[in-house]
Amino acid sequence: METRAVVLRPATAGDAGFLAWGLNEAAGGLFDSLLGKRGPAILAAVIAQPVHAYSFEHAVVAEASGEPLGFCQGFPDGTPAGTGAMVAAARLRAVRAFSVAVLGWPVFAALERHQPGEWYLQAVAVRPQARGLGLGSTLLRDALTRAVAADCDTLTLDVDVANEGAIALYERLGLEVVSTSRRAVLLGDVRVHRMAVTVKSSDSHPGR
Repeated sequence: METRAVVLRPATAGDAGFLAWGLNEAAGGLFDSLLGKRGPAILAAVIAQPVHAYSFEHAVVAEASGEPLGFCQGFPDGTPAGTGAMVAAARLRAVRAFSVAVLGWPVFAALERHQPGEWYLQAVAVRPQARGLGLGSTLLRDALTRAVAADCDTLTLDVDVANEGAIALYERLGLEVVSTSRRAVLLGDVRVHRMAVTVKSSDSHPGR
């Protein structure tokens, strides 16, 4: 891919389709398993809505010449969950999603655990043709800046234990494994690491 100037910008509702691709990509195809063939359209409809964890409002897009190449989505603790919006959009497919969630409960339970003062990085994704250009690192550094701006103490994320490349990238940026989920045996022994990095000293919060 030829080198082009990359800029970061806040996502808009018009990016919902791209963000849906990226969320599913970052989750290793999880939303396809949860929602089936209609998954991309359902997820895009949810992302286009405001005021919940899956919303475009929490994403920053990296683009070059107007083409979105990657994005990072994350939010501070206390952001409303997107479960209700997802169930409403999925309709009858909500039963399928619930069944898959039950099979993968050890992992899903780990994903839902958050602490006060935490900024949760939900997804980072870069299009295949733009990988190797440093966009992932650029987006992650921007996420750290956003976590500080939100007055959070730590940035956390979850990553598949088998994703060695992503883990190495996160470690280079200072994140460390702080816990590991139990195996979701019925979903192919999937496990995730919770990784975290301190972004603001507790001394900055004398009231806590």
